[in-house]
Amino acid sequence: MPEDFEFPACKECNNGTSKHDTIFGFCAMLTDFNEANRTPADIARFKQHQAQIEMRWPEALPDPASGRPIFGAGHIITPSPVAISVERTPAMKEAMEVIGEKLAHGLYYREMKRIMQPTDRFFTVIHQIQRAGTENLTDYFKRVLPDLKMGDRPNIKDYGNRFAYKSGCKPDDGLFVFAAQFGFGLLCWGMVLGPRMELSESNDALIGMNWRKGGNGLGNRNTP
Repeated sequence: MPEDFEFPACKECNNGTSKHDTIFGFCAMLTDFNEANRTPADIARFKQHQAQIEMRWPEALPDPASGRPIFGAGHIITPSPVAISVERTPAMKEAMEVIGEKLAHGLYYREMKRIMQPTDRFFTVIHQIQRAGTENLTDYFKRVLPDLKMGDRPNIKDYGNRFAYKSGCKPDDGLFVFAAQFGFGLLCWGMVLGPRMELSESNDALIGMNWRKGGNGLGNRNTP
């Protein structure tokens, strides 16, 4: 994570998610088709993550037989694969859920200047941007979310497009919407609603999301 994107967190979130952090980092590198992020140092870091997972959590690694080449980026069809799509293991899904939860709380704190409370509700979703059927959603975020923030690390010469997010908010209502991209592969998006905000019954897509109570850190899986 870029240095200026680090946030205060409770002990459980700060020290208790090393497994999820490692697995998610592996997923982010595995699905990033940005050639600029495939330097020798990047490849070495990827292999280090892979070796650590093979030793400690082998069940998290995807089955190579499930891999499928992706011949496209957004609406553009390419002559050669730009990425590989693999089936997510249960451990991968859990890591993405935990990272999404941490990211929602962290970005909410960064933009809203306050801590998400148990009276707030939030959800997050992570998808691979090269996956067929996600193009319209990815393009939508680029159009409607106003504020773009790019990550950087001064101790890495060429940090590249490894982390960035767009967000929009209405602080008085407690509304916060964000879309964060890890390299050119994974996109995490989500929404936070304040205690006075209600979803319209006609909005089936949002009502059907996995809404959870905010403010309690890792392990808070309670629904409102």
